[in-house]
Amino acid sequence: MGAFDFAGLQDFLLDHRSEIGDSRPRDGVFDRLAQILKASQATGRLQNAYDAMALFRHVLRRQSLRAGQQAQLRVPSRPGWPDRASWAHFGVRAHSETQGYFLVEARPWRADWLDDSDNPVFEDIFAEQNIRLDWQRPIDPFLGEASGFDSYVSPGQREAVRSAFLLPPGETLVVALPTGSGKSFVAQAPVLARGLEGGLSLCVVPTTALVLDQARQMRQMLKRRFPRRDVPSLAWHSGLSAEERAAIKAAIREGRQGILYCSPEAVTGALLPSLYETAHAGLLSYLIVDEAHLVSQWGDSFRPAFQMLAGVRRGLLAACPTSRRFRTLLMSATLTPETVETIDALFGPARTVQMVASVHLRPEPQYWVHREDDPEEKDRKVLEILRHAPRPFILYVTKRSDARRWIKRLRKEGCARIDCFHGETAHADRLRIIDQWSDNKLDGVVATSAFGVGIDKRDVRTVIHAAVPETLDRFYQEVGRGGRDGCPSASFLIYSREDQEIANQIASPSLISDDLAFERWSTMYGDSIQLDTLGRLLEVDLAAVPPRLRRQSDYNQSWNMRTLIMMARAGMLELESQPPSRIARQEQETELAFELRSDEHWTDYFQRAVVSMTDFEHMSRTRFECLIGEERQRAFDEATENRALLDKLLGGTSEVSLLLDDLYRSNAPGRAVIVSPACGGCPVHRRMGTKNTDYSAPPAYGIEHVGHFDLNLFVSRFPQLDLGEPVILAVEEPIDDTAVVSLLRDFVAMFGVREIGTQTAFRERNPSLAELHKHSDDRVLLLQSLEEEVLRPSSYELPRVTVWTGAVGPGLPKYLFTMKRPLHIIITPASTLDPWNVLRRIADTGSNVLSVDQFKLGARL
Repeated sequence: MGAFDFAGLQDFLLDHRSEIGDSRPRDGVFDRLAQILKASQATGRLQNAYDAMALFRHVLRRQSLRAGQQAQLRVPSRPGWPDRASWAHFGVRAHSETQGYFLVEARPWRADWLDDSDNPVFEDIFAEQNIRLDWQRPIDPFLGEASGFDSYVSPGQREAVRSAFLLPPGETLVVALPTGSGKSFVAQAPVLARGLEGGLSLCVVPTTALVLDQARQMRQMLKRRFPRRDVPSLAWHSGLSAEERAAIKAAIREGRQGILYCSPEAVTGALLPSLYETAHAGLLSYLIVDEAHLVSQWGDSFRPAFQMLAGVRRGLLAACPTSRRFRTLLMSATLTPETVETIDALFGPARTVQMVASVHLRPEPQYWVHREDDPEEKDRKVLEILRHAPRPFILYVTKRSDARRWIKRLRKEGCARIDCFHGETAHADRLRIIDQWSDNKLDGVVATSAFGVGIDKRDVRTVIHAAVPETLDRFYQEVGRGGRDGCPSASFLIYSREDQEIANQIASPSLISDDLAFERWSTMYGDSIQLDTLGRLLEVDLAAVPPRLRRQSDYNQSWNMRTLIMMARAGMLELESQPPSRIARQEQETELAFELRSDEHWTDYFQRAVVSMTDFEHMSRTRFECLIGEERQRAFDEATENRALLDKLLGGTSEVSLLLDDLYRSNAPGRAVIVSPACGGCPVHRRMGTKNTDYSAPPAYGIEHVGHFDLNLFVSRFPQLDLGEPVILAVEEPIDDTAVVSLLRDFVAMFGVREIGTQTAFRERNPSLAELHKHSDDRVLLLQSLEEEVLRPSSYELPRVTVWTGAVGPGLPKYLFTMKRPLHIIITPASTLDPWNVLRRIADTGSNVLSVDQFKLGARL
């Protein structure tokens, strides 16, 4: 048969002898339906009827909305296929039975228990019309060559990627980009551009699901980029064999790994010795923390490794050669002002932290919120939603026991193409679920927060919360799993009073009391080892037991670590790290004895932490409890504010985009985040009969401080020029594009120019511009659009050449003369007028002018 689309589906249903080809439909819904129908051919019975009817409903509603009239299909009415009542249960009317077939059509679904019950639910989601604004920008050729992409997703992604390349060694970049804006490419780009031998990019992510998913995507990109290369294992996880772990560690030490995805616990634990070796050799290029908002969340209190990363980072930086220090990237779609403040404290000092933030709220989600305190009635309503909802879906719950209960309940209902993912899901099952989810072999996942963060399933249509997330931030993160392809998605929050109480308990930060914190610190300090002459650098024992406790335990060690983290956030100390010493096998020592001694050595190493004291009054109980008390209060205030915003969401009294703007907007100097509001629809909007999907482009600026550039060669060749002002290089007319590109090549190759600004027409008619980066020492070259810069001039303080042909526009733009650049050459026709005095030519205005002949002579000395 031909294409398996709506017409192809009808042809197949009418001719049971036809075959569905091996070529899978590109459309996700038809792919899912084709899998079921193909599996049903042998028996003549419809397999997985629950899943199939939901998919038939999806296909019928979508076709109806796109065609502007009621779509119908003829489906078998024989035994083994659903009867009229079964179809009706899924909102599908089966009628006009003739010759063994029903005529079926899907009606819009309205729920009398939802707000605005007069209007149907899901219609925009079924229609699948892309509502995301297109902000693509031409990609810089050096990255286009490396990635195969033609464009950046948005100006925000462009500036984040560029900033990752331009960030001075040893410094930190905070990246805030919305979900679906290509945040992952910020981490991928350096490896694609520089290859697997270009230094290690260590990507720290919060969940095994994300480790595996990101590694899978990166492997595909590397295979396209380097088709003849063997790509090593890119994911570090608990399912690796001893041999696989050893191979990754060897590749790290030898500079062959390129990129590795892992958990924070792996960085602060098993991988640390190898990381110190590669840092010492200058082979560590990037430390990247994805979902970096977790760095500041006390709700994740049993994973202190996220915040201990700050100390490991300092230790690794100290181990690097001065000229080969790695860069740190902290990325998230949702960064609150409090999170950024914590990042400054842990990953600073603040003067070495720069930020790229280009935040718009997601226009795709449409929000429904409903309270139901009766457990059975609540379950009934969730099941009703799922029978009518577009596929695929995620059903989020808070507790693992609830996830297990829901998967059992759904399977009892007949829902087969689903699975369950939570913190205790076995590793092999995690791999299988992620693969099946990515491959359209699952129509739904019942999950806790262990699933979904960052996983790039682009066509998720429905996200249901059958519990209350502990914060508005987490809710928005999980809702963001839907609509990544730019099409509308549905968000349902169905909750009870009990769910709200559980969320409040989880959201309340478990923070150590002031007096016990001082006891823990006093005990650790009393047993500490001084590592410098000033007594500033200390090694403390995390297993130290304060007097009121009886014995050491993992619980005690965890609270000791949290005490240090609290002190770091309060500005009393900085978390540090020291390289581990290696032990050698002794003569006459058996292999078993050496292994036991080695295990003891590493156990002792990981039970110790290194701190650098910044407050020498730390042993004053009054001062200690004052500072810790202030930090505790800050954490409680943040949690209270976040919980209050969530309560407003549950109450349906505030428009969702206003709540999210309140959560994420920041006016802090150097850390400003302007949120561009959007909302696909929420209870407030539905009462008003409006929505807000016509959002504006958020501002996107790159970093300002990009390090020092050596311009001594240019100064020695052209000593008469003042680099504090733009240099005019006048060219004869008509302009010879080939000659201008040749000039640009010389500037890039000889004088370190890293930024070229041109008019769009010049770039389009000169494809050879895409080759100029190959003449750069580091193969990094930015191409800027003068038309775009009129609105938002580039902020990178790079050696730059601007080409202004004078062909269009009112004249030479004045903003070019106010740009802060270590070197700025403006190539322009000799007849170009002075923008401040149109009675004279710009080439006649002073001594900061260079002719083509003068440049060629100086360039070839």
